Amino acid sequence: MTSSLPRNSGKRGAGAIAAFATILLSVLGLVASGSGALYLPAWVDFIAAVATVAAASYFALASRRARSEAALAEAHLATLQKQLECDPLTHLMNRTAFNKALDDLRSFQTSPGLVMVLFFDLDRFKEVNDTLGHRVGDQLLVAVAKRAGTLLSECRAFARLGGDEFAAILPTSGSAAAQAVGNAIVDVMNQQFVIDDHSINVAASVGIAIGDAMLDDGHDLLRRADAAMYEAKGASRGRCHIFDDMLSGRQLHESFVRIELSRSLTDESLSLHFQPLVDARTGSISSVECLLRATAPGLQNVDTATLISIAEKSGQIIPLTDWTMDSAFAAIRAMKSTPVALNISPIYFRQPQFVHEVTDRLLATGTPPELLTIEITEGVLIADIATARESIARLREIGVKVYLDDFGTCYSSLSYLQHFELDGLKLDKSFLRNIADRKKATQVIKSMIDFGHSLDMRVVMEGVESDWQVRLLQLLGCDLLQGYVLAAPMPLDEFNQWRATWTFDPGANEADSGPQPALKTRRQ
Repeated sequence: MTSSLPRNSGKRGAGAIAAFATILLSVLGLVASGSGALYLPAWVDFIAAVATVAAASYFALASRRARSEAALAEAHLATLQKQLECDPLTHLMNRTAFNKALDDLRSFQTSPGLVMVLFFDLDRFKEVNDTLGHRVGDQLLVAVAKRAGTLLSECRAFARLGGDEFAAILPTSGSAAAQAVGNAIVDVMNQQFVIDDHSINVAASVGIAIGDAMLDDGHDLLRRADAAMYEAKGASRGRCHIFDDMLSGRQLHESFVRIELSRSLTDESLSLHFQPLVDARTGSISSVECLLRATAPGLQNVDTATLISIAEKSGQIIPLTDWTMDSAFAAIRAMKSTPVALNISPIYFRQPQFVHEVTDRLLATGTPPELLTIEITEGVLIADIATARESIARLREIGVKVYLDDFGTCYSSLSYLQHFELDGLKLDKSFLRNIADRKKATQVIKSMIDFGHSLDMRVVMEGVESDWQVRLLQLLGCDLLQGYVLAAPMPLDEFNQWRATWTFDPGANEADSGPQPALKTRRQ
């Protein structure tokens, strides 16, 4: 017959017996203390003994249970902590755990006190992802971690920092020993990988920084190793380089920017500012250009051009442009009817899937193509005319406008423009320097405006900084004006407020020779 007692009835019974025993012993104690000599029947002594044993057993059981539950809770907490500090793909340490190891560098001190921080990434890894897919790329990273792990058996910390970046902390006796470890990593990564019947050849660029575990900051050593790795990558991929004093302050600065940018992409401590393009004839807002701004404290003193240049060298321009495009499309949805211009790096533009990336975002967000303008530089056109022409044509077929940015600053060749159908030219602000003192400068700007019009392109003048320049460009027939005299780049909410108060005076424009409108500039 199956018992119908509750599951915990036994525990409650033991508890009741223990409680009864405690009360009984207390009563007996009170009686004994009150009457001196106490004579009780034998069965009472027996019950008291049983109760004493029951109470002792119960409290011992409760104590064991408490210790067991505490141990289980501690083990569960340790498991969670390990999961939070473990890379789920390779099962190495992740960036969080490695940063803790860098903070506690002194614990890695050996007898001479020297440690090395080794940093490496894979050359041509992006090609694997693009051609064979991310699943094969992930399996390759697991295989890389295993190969490197066999050579880093003495390491105190080994981590995948993200993407194809790995780092380790090892004791070392000096430069020769450190170089041997780095060269071994290079050699083992040069050996062919076989993933899902695919033969894959990659290489590793390795950077090493050596320091005193008691004196040097671990994060500084990581930055030096990063700088050394990019030195190896720049000289010839698949090499190892040890940081030394010959590496310039510029390279250290670039390493710092790369690390800070990686954190900014993870934390999304980036923003877009918006600067309007104003119609020179009517004063109306034609569109806005979105401009990247870094808000992280470590990047606030880094100008955008430098940030973009370093990102292009490091490959971070890909995730950075992805973030910029997503944010720009969100801004288009917020502004509803104002076209937005987006600068695209030549590296990103040359990706085979670039037009698909744009099309997918247009479809996913329901954005009308006519609200998007892609701005490219002359370098995009010169590098591969056939591919650039095809991509531009496909963009324009779906309704996206394409403008040539910073015209006249790079190759300044007019002949290549005959190969492309573009919607507009943006003249670089350098043409406005000393324009008031040089007649030829005015003639050059007039010629370029006329040239753009002859190819059915709208012409934008960048960097307009005075009322006088506004009036002159109106007289020269420039279509659109952009510059601080009209409005500085600003966050989206500030731009919406500015747009609500923007006014212009259409002026008298009935005759071709009549005066142009007086735009209300920021100084008015």
